[in-house]
Amino acid sequence: MTRTLLHIDAAACSHHDGDTEQACRRTVAALTALPVDYRTGLVRRRALDLSEAIPTQHHQERAVRELRDVLTA
Repeated sequence: MTRTLLHIDAAACSHHDGDTEQACRRTVAALTALPVDYRTGLVRRRALDLSEAIPTQHHQERAVRELRDVLTA
């Protein structure tokens, strides 16, 4: 789980550097590598924080939609 948090934090850095698509892909990869039962608590919160930080103009991009799909599953 710690490794997953580090991956999500690195993805958040990608987003802050302007690469939202890569950030979403990295977060989806980190989340889907975990069993569903472990996608809760702090892991889910960090992924949600990233998702909520994405400007509306990007919401129709495929990678952003995939992240939201994983978070709602």
